[in-house]
Amino acid sequence: MIKPLTIICAFFLLLTDSVYAQNNSDAYPLDPLTAAEIKKVVQILKDSKTTTGKDIFNIINLKEPPKAEVLNYKPGTSFRREAFTSFYDYSKNGVTEAVVDLNAGKVISTKQIPNVIGMGLEADTLANNIVRKDKAWVAALQKRGISIDSVTHRSIFTGDMGIGPVGHREQLVIARRKHNNIDIEGLIAYTDFTTGKILKIVDETGSFDAAVDLNYFNKDSVKEVFNGLKPLIITQPEGHSFEIKGHEITWKNWKIRYGVDNREGLVIYDVRFVDKGKERSVMYRGSMPEMVVPYGSPDLFQASYNFFDAGEYRLGQGTARSLSPGGDAPENAEYMPAILHRENGEPFQVDRAVAIFEEYGGTLWRHGAVSRRATNLAIKYYTMIENYDYGFTWRFKEDGTIDVDVELTGIVEVKGVHRANEMDMPDKNDYSYNGHAFGTLVHPHVEAINHQHFFVFRLDMDIDGANNNAVMEMNTKLVPPGSQNPYGNAFYVDHTKFKTELEAQRSINYETARNWHIMNNNGMNALGQHIGYMLMPGLQAKTFVPEGSLLRKKAGFLNHQFWVTQYHEDEVYPAGKYPASNKVYDGLPEWTAKNRAINNNDIVIWYVAGITHIVRPEEWPIMPTHHMGFSLMPFGFFSSNPTMGITNPDFMKKQFQDVVKKQPDSAIDHQ
Repeated sequence: MIKPLTIICAFFLLLTDSVYAQNNSDAYPLDPLTAAEIKKVVQILKDSKTTTGKDIFNIINLKEPPKAEVLNYKPGTSFRREAFTSFYDYSKNGVTEAVVDLNAGKVISTKQIPNVIGMGLEADTLANNIVRKDKAWVAALQKRGISIDSVTHRSIFTGDMGIGPVGHREQLVIARRKHNNIDIEGLIAYTDFTTGKILKIVDETGSFDAAVDLNYFNKDSVKEVFNGLKPLIITQPEGHSFEIKGHEITWKNWKIRYGVDNREGLVIYDVRFVDKGKERSVMYRGSMPEMVVPYGSPDLFQASYNFFDAGEYRLGQGTARSLSPGGDAPENAEYMPAILHRENGEPFQVDRAVAIFEEYGGTLWRHGAVSRRATNLAIKYYTMIENYDYGFTWRFKEDGTIDVDVELTGIVEVKGVHRANEMDMPDKNDYSYNGHAFGTLVHPHVEAINHQHFFVFRLDMDIDGANNNAVMEMNTKLVPPGSQNPYGNAFYVDHTKFKTELEAQRSINYETARNWHIMNNNGMNALGQHIGYMLMPGLQAKTFVPEGSLLRKKAGFLNHQFWVTQYHEDEVYPAGKYPASNKVYDGLPEWTAKNRAINNNDIVIWYVAGITHIVRPEEWPIMPTHHMGFSLMPFGFFSSNPTMGITNPDFMKKQFQDVVKKQPDSAIDHQ
């Protein structure tokens, strides 16, 4: 018998959804789920018995409508509103996926995926309970003179390095001393969370396990010992120049939508440039759906310490952080909230999840004393995963350029070692190779481990439309010295257009200034050039992880730094949906093996930005922010400089006039 209260709750949820979809004039098919919608998803799943009540929600996200429907959407008309959810039950094998129709209030599909284990969960803290009950583990600690009550435990996924049954939620567990955050080196437990038992204990004698003071960062003990600089306050007395309606931002010639995804974090949608009154599409969707951080020490725990941060731990739910006004973003920033969810399906709000602000961009252009000031629009988001903090800023410029900037800060991963001085040779019980340590000493007995960061960006570029797009590689080459290059100074640009996905698997080459021209085959500017955008690489690194290794099987996207795929709505996560699972492979290498046509098509660009981090002592106990990224720059999209008609603000004109009055005419060129 259905209780009256259940009927009332269901009716209320249906009403809240219809209010959003029909009465919200700013509503758009790509808007993230609201709190009411997330609650409704959970209620529908419970009412339909799709969930058991023991399920833990990995993801509750908007299921984006088909691209064609979004592109054809007219404001004020109805649109489909569906949610995708993935949930896990420790007592079951695999993960369940479900799609919920929010307009109809029903489950429209379910799928049980065996032998996958979903993502990291708060419930995985049960590691402490499992190992504390194991007599062999307690004895191994006691052998080192360590009480079980003096440590906490942390765990990481084993991936293909595990020894448990495929599909079991297996993790490596390591003990960490309370109060000083140092791991007990050389003692690791293969632990099966599905059965709640330790499978094997790895106990290496001689490893460093002393209770040293490693000067670990503690925000509560930060001392202010330096005088601050004189105030530098960014203000806009007349207010900002952008307008926000719902999730749409309009600024100068740009129209942009954004959202915060529980898995991917910040997502940029429907980027358009208004050129002489005409809206021109640039990018349908841009995000960073996966990243991996390989560590370079050969011990078991560090070899397993290859976080797929988006696919295993998510860049939204549980890791999104409110931005600090004046620190993470300037004083003129506008902060926007994001609705995410907890593992029980309950929604919560991050108040300052996204910062939107205008910033001084230096000189836009200059000749003589005639110059124009550049102003950029920035959209910024921060996430914290374990010890690292990552900032992502999409920067839109007046000349049509899009810069993507990644900030790396936080606390580097460290381990205890016997040596107390960098001049000391590595101890025989510490990992080393021919006298070389696998990290930098940042404090006596504290070694920061060599590692790399790789960020995979998915760029669904729609240059003046979703179809007829193509990619041409540009390599600058020297004309061989001889009759055609008598002075040895001539060089040219060689253009190669890709026809298939396998052809477009490419890597960075700074020697040829390699760039990629993403263009519209049918569109030409006034000079007869293909309209397009050029992807210009920034700081880069090549992976040290060899082909055939376990990690390369999972992170096949490391094979190349540039990929092109034919658009497919299900191809979003370059290491697959569930990279934490063992013996499960999916992603870019599998998709591109189809070798689909990418010339004159709807295509997606994948760019793998990498950095090798050899830690400096100046980066301990907290790392000053390091920047990396890439640019999307107009190349033939316009026929000339689109900022030629721009004027400087009135206050700058007055400043210039004051300078002119104070200096003789010969010293300055008048505007």
